[in-house]
Formats: sequence, structure tokens, C-alpha cells
Amino acid sequence: MKLRHLLIFLLLSVFSYGQTVVDIVVNSDDHNTLEAAVIAAGLDGTLSGDGPFTLFAPTDDAFAAIDPDLLTTLLADPTGDLAQILLYHALSGQVLSGDLSDGQTATTLQGEDVTVEINADGIFINDSEVIIADIVTPNGVVHVLDAVMLPPSFPLTVVDVVVNSDVHNTLETAVIQAELADDL
Repeated sequence: MKLRHLLIFLLLSVFSYGQTVVDIVVNSDDHNTLEAAVIAAGLDGTLSGDGPFTLFAPTDDAFAAIDPDLLTTLLADPTGDLAQILLYHALSGQVLSGDLSDGQTATTLQGEDVTVEINADGIFINDSEVIIADIVTPNGVVHVLDAVMLPPSFPLTVVDVVVNSDVHNTLETAVIQAELADDL
């Protein structure tokens, strides 16, 4: 799988000249969900601006790991929570992987901080691994992530997802009757 990441990096690097961070996402075969989300949230214009920006770009596989009901809920109001989650994946300024240090924090465009961890296994942003780093564009840099990050203030809890789901009615009833809603 690492070879696949290397090939993707090489292709994106070759084609990144003259492109914005949004163009990198749009032209990537591994970022279709992120592309749709950025466009639905109306952030494509912002992230195509002068910048510079640092974009932590979750792959389609990262989005596929999210509960489908949560993703449906987010897409139903793309300029609300979805936009906030996407802005949590972006920084003002160009931050290359060499600029990162273990324990470093950075404030996202959403307003909350992310934390960098660097160890023998790689570079992590809030437990999401940077699987491809430093795709430089004229208006910033893109780092590809293996997971979607949720801001600490994100309002959805496990209970919120279950309650808002059309397919978890029995689980919802059981959680409420067992008085576990507050604990979860």
C-alpha cells in the first residue's frame, strides 16, 4: 500500500504546478468525497484564493470509515457542520512537513487547534496519519490523511448519531431505557 501512496504522490507532484489546493483535490482519484464536500460547503472558492493554505486532505477511504448516517446528516446541511469539519482540516499559511514538530499545535480555519505527533510510525495530525506530505501548490500545500478529523467541539455524540439514524431505532430505545444516553 505504501507503493500506491508513493505513486499517487509522484503523480500529484507532477501535476500540481500552477494548481491550487482545491485543484489537487479535484484532480485526485482518491478525493472524490472531499471534492464533493468542499464544493457542497461552498469552500472551493475560498481554498482556491491567494492563501497560502495548508490542507489536510482525507482520502475517500477515510470518509468511507465514517458512519454513513453521520455523513448523510452532514451532507444535508453542507454549510453548517460539514463546513466546520472541512475548515478544521485547513490552516492559514503554508506548513510543510519539515516545519512540523512533535507536540506542536496549530489553529485551524475553523478556530480550534490540531496537535502534531511525530514518532517512529510517521506524522500524525490529531491521530490521523499523514500518508502523503508536501504536495506544494502556488497557494499552499496539501497533506493527505488516512482519517477524517472532527473538531473537539463537534456537537454529535454517539447518542446523537443513533437518535438521528433511521436504522438504529431499536438501539436508540435500548440506550434510552437503560439510561445510558448521558454516559454515551
